[in-house]
Amino acid sequence: MKVIVFALILGIAGAMAWFAFRGECPDGQVFASEQACLAAGQLPPALCRQGFAEAQRAAREDQAPFATQDDCLRQFPRCQPHGAVVSGFVPVPRGACIVATGKSRPVYQRIGSGSEPRGS
Repeated sequence: MKVIVFALILGIAGAMAWFAFRGECPDGQVFASEQACLAAGQLPPALCRQGFAEAQRAAREDQAPFATQDDCLRQFPRCQPHGAVVSGFVPVPRGACIVATGKSRPVYQRIGSGSEPRGS
């Protein structure tokens, strides 16, 4: 019985370590802007443009909006109007995770996780 409990604890610890050290952009890199992606020279310019366009579209439309801007600002440093829902607000991404295969997604910074103050 002790072996089973020990194995279960080790399994959970291993899974937690895997998620913790995997990073926010597995198999890719986070860029703060399209210009930063182009300046890095690691990806083709077309992939940088396409990746940022897709990440911005996803940030504005692919998530459930907060009812008010104040609700959004309680969790994120910056917010913008939702792309499809009138009077809904979504967080502004701090960058985009772009993978060489062409996949991209927005990357957010939450309040209380080392983000800049709202007044900045």
